[in-house]
Amino acid sequence: MFFNELGVKLDLFYRILWRHILTVELLKLRYGLRSETDNDSFSRWLNGLVSKDRVRERALSYFEEWGDKFWLETDEQLKQLTTKFTDDVRAKLGGKYKNIEISLEGAKSLNEEVKTEIKSLATQVVSGIQIQRLNEVLDLLAENSFEDKQKRYYILIDKLDEDWAETETRCRFIRALIEETKSLRRIPQVKIVSALRRDLLDLVFDNTRDSGFQEEKYEAYLVPLSWSKEDLKKLLSSRVAEVYKRQYTKQRVMFNDVFPRSQKGGSGESVHYIVERTLFRPRDAIQFANECFRVAFDRPRISWRAIFAAEATYSSKRLKSLTEEWSEYYPALEHTLEMLRGLKIPFTRSSLSADRLSEITMELHEADINDPCTKMARQMYSAESKFSDADMVSQILICLYHVGVIGIKISTLNTYIWSHIDQPRISKSEVKRANQIVVHKMFRHALEIHEGA
Repeated sequence: MFFNELGVKLDLFYRILWRHILTVELLKLRYGLRSETDNDSFSRWLNGLVSKDRVRERALSYFEEWGDKFWLETDEQLKQLTTKFTDDVRAKLGGKYKNIEISLEGAKSLNEEVKTEIKSLATQVVSGIQIQRLNEVLDLLAENSFEDKQKRYYILIDKLDEDWAETETRCRFIRALIEETKSLRRIPQVKIVSALRRDLLDLVFDNTRDSGFQEEKYEAYLVPLSWSKEDLKKLLSSRVAEVYKRQYTKQRVMFNDVFPRSQKGGSGESVHYIVERTLFRPRDAIQFANECFRVAFDRPRISWRAIFAAEATYSSKRLKSLTEEWSEYYPALEHTLEMLRGLKIPFTRSSLSADRLSEITMELHEADINDPCTKMARQMYSAESKFSDADMVSQILICLYHVGVIGIKISTLNTYIWSHIDQPRISKSEVKRANQIVVHKMFRHALEIHEGA
C-alpha cells in the first residue's frame, strides 16, 4: 500500500513473488519438502550439482540464499520475500528517511517533494531486481529435477476472486501470475492452472492495459470452462439422486421420478425449464433445484406450481448475486438494472422510456462510485458534453449484455447472442445495430418482465 500510494510500479516485484512461490511449490511436489530435515536432504543433493558453469553457480546461489526456507508454508514464503524487499528499500533510502513508516498512512503523511524522491529510490530497487537469476533457476530445475518426461506435476491456484487486496494491487498481482504461468512453460512436465471467473479476468486486463497490450495474445493460454445443456441435465439428475438417497431411500431416484415431465397443455420438460433459466453454470441449476426442494419439502413430488413458486425466489437471489459478482467491475449495476424493470420483451432501443433514462442517468451521475455507466452519466451533465441520450443507452446496454442480463439480435436474420454463449462483449457499433433485445429468463421474474404476444 505504501508503494502504491507513491505510484511505484511493482509489476516486476509481483512477478518475482510468483516465480519464487511457484518454484518452491514445484520443489515441494518433486522432493516432498515438508520439514527442515527434508530441506537438509535437498540441500545436500544441490551441492552435488556444483559445476564450474557460471550460469549454474548463479542459480545455485539462489538456493543457498533461500534454501533453508523452502519447506515453509506459502504465506510465510510471501512474508519472507516482502520483508526482504522492504529491507532493501529501507537500505536504499538511507539514514535521511530511516524514520519513515512504510505503510499507507506513512505514505499519505509525506509531502509531494519527499514522495517524489522516495518514489525514485524505491523504483531503483524494483528495477534492480534480478529476474534473470530465477530464469537460471528454472533452467536448472528443467535439466535436473523434471527430466523424467513420463511424470507430470500440477499446481492449481484458486480463490483469486476473494477480497484479499484492493482492486489495483490484486489486478497487478494476478496479471503477474499470468505472465509467470507463461514463463513456466519451458518445463513441459509442469502445468500451472489458475481458476478465474470471466468477470475477474476482464477486470485484470482492463486495469493493467499498458501501452502495447494485446489481449488476443493471451488466448492461447486461456481455456474457457463451459457446461452444455446435457451436462447440466446430468448434474441435476445426480443432485436429485443424492438428495433422495441421503434423506429418503437407498434406491436410485431419477430426476423425472421427482420433477414433472411436461406442463399441462405444454411440451417442455421441467429439466429444460430449469436449464433455460441458468447461465449454463452448475451453481445456477443447483440453486434452482434447491429452491424447488425447499418449496416442496413436505411433498413426495415437485409440481409445476412448486417450480413457479421456487422461480420467484431463485430469480431474486440470482439478480442479487449478479450485482455482487460484478461489484468491482460495475459497482453501479443495481442502478443500471432498473432500466429494464417492467419492460415488455422483446424490446428495441427506441422503446426505452426517455423519462426513465433521465431518472437513471441522474442517479448514476450522483453515485459516488467508479463505473463505466457513472462515468458516462457525469460526462453527459458536464458543460462541454459531446454525448447524447443514445450514447447513454448504448453504454447501459453494453454493461447489461456483458453481465449476461440481456441478449441482442443484430438483424432480423440473426439469432440472439449472449455473453455466456457467444461473445463476452459487444461493441458500440453492434449495440447500435441491435434489432431486438430480450432479458434472460433467469432474471425476468425479479425484474417484472412481461413477455410479448
